[in-house]
Amino acid sequence: MTPSVVDAPAFWAVPGVVLGVLFGFVCPDLFLSLRADKRQGDIRKTLPEALDLMAISVQAGVGLEQAVAIVTERLPGPLGEELSRFLHEVRLGFSRREALLSLRERTSCPELATFILSLLQADALGIAIGDVLRTQAAEIRAKRRQIARERAAKAPVRLLFPLIFGILPSLFVVILGPAGIQIVKAFSGR
Repeated sequence: MTPSVVDAPAFWAVPGVVLGVLFGFVCPDLFLSLRADKRQGDIRKTLPEALDLMAISVQAGVGLEQAVAIVTERLPGPLGEELSRFLHEVRLGFSRREALLSLRERTSCPELATFILSLLQADALGIAIGDVLRTQAAEIRAKRRQIARERAAKAPVRLLFPLIFGILPSLFVVILGPAGIQIVKAFSGR
């Protein structure tokens, strides 16, 4: 018995529902993870400048919270928002340590987490915060250069497959095509 016209929508309803459910579960997570990765990249990108600005402010005699306020005014974006939230928590009565640990948990950026841990240690041991800020900025810049070098080293490998499967075949057609036509004409007897 062949399916009638009435049975066709019912046949496609089940796969449509399954695809809709999969799409509904996977896409929001994928979208959020892409946005989170972009946000972490933005934080990672602006962190050295923020640390330099904080170091200059602290060395000029401003306290850490005031230096963070200067950074939030000058550097908009995700890092500025997170530092602004840190300031807001401190103003609400949280200790500096609690607010910094909260900032570390919210961002999950490894460079920022390292900076926060070194800042907490410097605060606990009584080390000058300006020196810590300057050192951390230099370390983050060095790490960023290292990551850029690693990406540059991986670029030839990534270009190998498009070169082999995309450019070289078309190049062979252009170069060897006329020679192949001449060979076929020579063997066909024309």
